[in-house]
Amino acid sequence: MESPEQTFSYKQEMWRHLADYKLSALGVKKNGIWRKNHREYAHILPSVVQRLNILEPYRDEFWTYLERAHIKLHSDFHHLSSSQAMCFNLFFPFVAEEEHLQLLTRIFTTDGVIEDTGFEAVLDATEGTNFDFCFKTGESRTLFEVKLTESDFGKAKPDESHITKFETIYSPALNGKFASGFFTCDVFLNHYQLMRNVWNLGVGTGDTLVCVVPKANSCLAKEIEFLKNCLSEPYRQRVSVHYLEDVAATVKKIIPDDADRLKEHFRQFRHKYLLDDGRSRTVGGEA
Repeated sequence: MESPEQTFSYKQEMWRHLADYKLSALGVKKNGIWRKNHREYAHILPSVVQRLNILEPYRDEFWTYLERAHIKLHSDFHHLSSSQAMCFNLFFPFVAEEEHLQLLTRIFTTDGVIEDTGFEAVLDATEGTNFDFCFKTGESRTLFEVKLTESDFGKAKPDESHITKFETIYSPALNGKFASGFFTCDVFLNHYQLMRNVWNLGVGTGDTLVCVVPKANSCLAKEIEFLKNCLSEPYRQRVSVHYLEDVAATVKKIIPDDADRLKEHFRQFRHKYLLDDGRSRTVGGEA
């Protein structure tokens, strides 16, 4: 079993890094407040300057886009560790510059031409899962779950509401997606976000799920191992894990020489989201 120091070391290291980033890169001295406990933290922006959580090269375009797209920001978006903000920073430049959009198929090894994209995408309005990002080709959809400092992908309380939802919505369509022994309500709710993401991969479609996580975040190792074990054989080919460090390295490698703004954006991205010392804790093989 991991010690508390091991469990929280990546999060604490990132918080320290982001606190330094807030001062040195953004010039923000004042600390923001975590709404959950009303305490100040050095890695949190004051809410009035939360727009700075989007990297400068595409910042103005992003906020114009957000207003038009009616995307709801998470309550902790002003945290520099916000995985929603990181998702925007990772994908929005490709959405904003159509000539570079198809680079995403190279980064995530997807066939076809991207025809449409979306943040906080909901495939089934009745079921209600939000995918952090999605792009669609003529053949399929690639769905993304993005994490940064989180210790897990998300659980659900075993209350009446969730149990009823499992019995009426999820349970009838679990067969064929998960390996034997992973069909129970307890297992589903204990790994709620991951399993409902997989549930959305419809039988007979070519849709795939991509989890983007830091290799350095060892807290997610057990969840990734669970993901590999819980899937049926056909669905193992439809779910993959891409490590943030590897994604950032691939992006740096394939950006065209004349794409100066894109280069600068991802230079800032690496500075913000990758720890300077380059150390990474092994999480395990890709799913």
